[in-house]
Amino acid sequence: MKLSLLGWCAILGLAAGLLGPAQASMRCGTELIDTGALLEDVLKYCGEPQQRSLEEPVDEHGYLIRGAVAVEQWRYGPDNGMYRYLRFLDGRLVEIRARRY
Repeated sequence: MKLSLLGWCAILGLAAGLLGPAQASMRCGTELIDTGALLEDVLKYCGEPQQRSLEEPVDEHGYLIRGAVAVEQWRYGPDNGMYRYLRFLDGRLVEIRARRY
């Protein structure tokens, strides 16, 4: 079964909607952190996250995949009941998500 480009776009759009809203920026003190920021800059302005995990790309035998991008996930909060989840690809901020508890 072949899907058209429009069909794939619709499927991806629905899947993205199920993941919850993503933000393009967040405030740390007086600084505004946007997607595209470097990991070092986020640390400088926001400090150490409460939780930090690194997912290094490995093959089925546990060996690092050469040239693959490392994914790092951070969590800040709770700050007034809000958690912020940050995702970095190769040291650059690509996603900010917020969730209230």
